[in-house]
Amino acid sequence: MNDGVVVIGIGNPYRRDDGVALEVLRGVEALRLPGVRCLESDGESTALCDAWTGAQLAVVIDAMRSGAAAGTLHVGTMGADALAVHTPSGGSHALSLADALALGEVLERLPARLLVVGVEVGEVGDGPGLSEAVAAAVAPAVRAVREACTEVA
Repeated sequence: MNDGVVVIGIGNPYRRDDGVALEVLRGVEALRLPGVRCLESDGESTALCDAWTGAQLAVVIDAMRSGAAAGTLHVGTMGADALAVHTPSGGSHALSLADALALGEVLERLPARLLVVGVEVGEVGDGPGLSEAVAAAVAPAVRAVREACTEVA
């Protein structure tokens, strides 16, 4: 059980831009925010539920494709319906974030508040390294996470 803030980065650093959340997570870790736990995830639904259960705030950072330009930052508190639109299944994760949210709801294992920080991806082929547009979104995403975490503190 966790009553503070958990920041979860979902991604694969060997699928180019899909590693953006892990880069953002490293930036947040470097801030050493009091009361904030940072965790890497591959997006598996039950692991996400375990990570955010009981948290006052869970911030989930993930790569996404909604049709916006690569590097576009999306920040918002979303329910399962909105997540299904913005993070469709069939990407690099077996289930979508919406699936994890739905599972958490059924199991009564949701955080008090869930904030999603999504970064639009461009390149998701094999290999490490972010595209230029996505790399440029890392610092603004770190700022967005920091602001959310300090609002809770």
